[in-house]
Amino acid sequence: MSGGVMRIEAVPIETILPLRTEVLRDGQPPESAQFPGDHDPATLHLAAIGTVDKPNVVVGCLSLMPNPMPEDPAWTHQLRGMAVVEELRGSGVGGQLLVELGRRTPGYRVWCNARVPAQRFYGRHGWSVVSEAFEVPHHGPHVRMCRGV
Repeated sequence: MSGGVMRIEAVPIETILPLRTEVLRDGQPPESAQFPGDHDPATLHLAAIGTVDKPNVVVGCLSLMPNPMPEDPAWTHQLRGMAVVEELRGSGVGGQLLVELGRRTPGYRVWCNARVPAQRFYGRHGWSVVSEAFEVPHHGPHVRMCRGV
């Protein structure tokens, strides 16, 4: 696949579950990629769809759900399940998703649990680390990050 994403749209959870499973839960059953809150009507699921080579393929995704941060409930929404197909990582797809998320959620106080290797990516997009590293069983070391701190 090459070229930029053709469009980013809000989609039902079922549209992004296959990519979430492939990227975030490789080798695990599909239900392991479902999160509490996925079916909440207030949850926003964004899909980056298509490239020049593959115009109707989901190549990236993220979900934003109402969920206060445990240590500071003023941070009201959690980013979860961000994933980009392997061959497009580093191409700007993830950044395009975060920009679209920002457009759709001005004023939202957003946090996430980021895998340690993704920390630099989020940092380049205005997110700040607000915790020490912690282990998520079966998924490795993470840090808590917030947008626009």
